[in-house]
Formats: sequence, C-alpha cells, structure tokens
Amino acid sequence: MNRRDIVIGGVILFLLAGVIYWRQTTRPEETRVPETLSVEDQLEEQFKFEIPEDVDKAELKDVAGVGATAIATRKYEDGTYTHAALVDIADPEVGTFYQGWIAKGEEGSDDFSIVSTGKLNLAKGGWMIEFESSTDYSDHDKILITQEKVFDNTPEEKLLEGSF
Repeated sequence: MNRRDIVIGGVILFLLAGVIYWRQTTRPEETRVPETLSVEDQLEEQFKFEIPEDVDKAELKDVAGVGATAIATRKYEDGTYTHAALVDIADPEVGTFYQGWIAKGEEGSDDFSIVSTGKLNLAKGGWMIEFESSTDYSDHDKILITQEKVFDNTPEEKLLEGSF
C-alpha cells in the first residue's frame, strides 16, 4: 500500500462522514422524535426532589382546565400513613388557597369518606403538601386538589384529581 492509497482512503472516509452528518442535520422535522419527560420526571426536575421508588404514585389530572400537573404519593409503614403531592400550578387567586384531600367511595354513598390533608405550601418550583397520620388511610384511593376560600372540611372548586 502506498502513500497515494492512504490519502485516497482518508478522503473517502472524510466525505462519507460529511454525507452522514449532512443527512442527520437536514432530516425533516417531523421524522425527529422529541425527548419527552414523564410528569414524574418533569416535577422531580422542577422541584429538585427525587420521588422514592417504594411508594404508591398517582398522576393527577387537570379537571378545571387550569394547565396544572401533579403527582401524589402515599405509603403506610410502621403505623404511619404518609401522603405527599407535588403540584405545578399558577399561584391561587387573591383571597383563595389550595387544599389537598384524600377520599374513598363515591360521594353520596354510605362508605364515602373525605379527609383534608391541609393547605398546599409554596415550594421552590411549585406547590407541595405533606401529610402524616397514625390512621391508615390506604383505603382512601382518590386524591383531590381544590381551590378554597374557607379552610374547612368541605371541598370547594375541584382543580386536580387522581387515583392510586
């Protein structure tokens, strides 16, 4: 093999690499698949918080058209029930606040029960609630986030809901 063959081989490899690069960068936009993150990944990134793997998780759906996303967790261990929610939502209207709820059964039925988990707190990147109880609420499989004017035991305007 002489020097001329090596130079020609190098030129051919260079041209081939250029053609491959050109094809990758000039592909039509619709054939590229954008990277999408799950709601869990988006909220973990936004809150700079990692959701543990050993908890039940539920994605909450925006039922009021407010453009919100949320994920809730729950766990019952060693006599303690814990529940948390990370909520990406705009600040509440003046004179109102966000409140969390867990519920079981259908409203109006004999087995219906709803428990306030408290007011959501402003956290870096969004809103958050953490609830802890010695009562096992594992049978309360519905989660609600409402906008409230009065802090009581009656949900007002439902914004987000989900189920474990």
